Amino acid sequence: MLPQSFIAGAAWAVAASALYALVPVAVKLVAGRLPAIEIVFFRNAIGLVFFVAFFAWRGFGSLRTARFSLHLQRNLCNFVGMWFWFAAIAMMPVAKAIALHFTEPLMAATLAMIFLGEKPRASRWIAIGLGFAGVLIVLRPGIIPIGVPALMVLGSALLYAGVSVYTRFLGRTDAASTTTFYYQGMLTVFALPPALFVWVAPAFADVPALLLVAAAGTAAPYCLIRAFRYAEAGALSPFGFLRLPITAGLAFLLFQEATEIWTWIGAALIFSAAYYNTYAERRATRKG
Repeated sequence: MLPQSFIAGAAWAVAASALYALVPVAVKLVAGRLPAIEIVFFRNAIGLVFFVAFFAWRGFGSLRTARFSLHLQRNLCNFVGMWFWFAAIAMMPVAKAIALHFTEPLMAATLAMIFLGEKPRASRWIAIGLGFAGVLIVLRPGIIPIGVPALMVLGSALLYAGVSVYTRFLGRTDAASTTTFYYQGMLTVFALPPALFVWVAPAFADVPALLLVAAAGTAAPYCLIRAFRYAEAGALSPFGFLRLPITAGLAFLLFQEATEIWTWIGAALIFSAAYYNTYAERRATRKG
């Protein structure tokens, strides 16, 4: 009999994966008509409205921070990473993009060794090596052209990994809601000027997809945080792989995109490497 806490955590983790899977699909729905940078603007501007309403009810006092420069650095990485991510989705199969984006936790582990001084355990190097092998299986360099979109996805994963490192710093002093507010606000400000240069007025038919991008992108991290309140990250991380079949299924139904077997194999290896790293780190922490 599974513990009730694990069942609750698993339910929240599944919800988070489903919401994360909806974001690239919603982006793909409007990417042919709207520039990527404009989608970035709407994704954050709409989310910002939700948070302004939340803080108007709760009070704006909790927005005070002594680490504004860290928020600025974090969100510059976040902004460019999201821009790369949305632009790449418009130019390549969504499932393949998701598979490559699974490298983010492995990149975060590498950055943590460099910038946080975390111990470079053998398990971490094994996981990084396996993840790199998975990337090669997905990309198959020398057999098919790698292409700029795939490099943009990997660049986005690296930038998002940097965001996770900054988040660890900020998590020591600032509440999650505060960090998220600065994230939504700064990305809205960053995206508006370049978006105005290429602005395309959204059609009424674009509104549902734009609302979905903002709502799913805002709700997914919340669900993940709730999941971690009930169960450990290592126990719940396998549910993150659900993003791929959900995205692949929707991409096939909506865009007639069939997912290659190499994408599934490479994604499974990348995700297994990330899970192994999480499991090994948890065991090492308990022993320490």
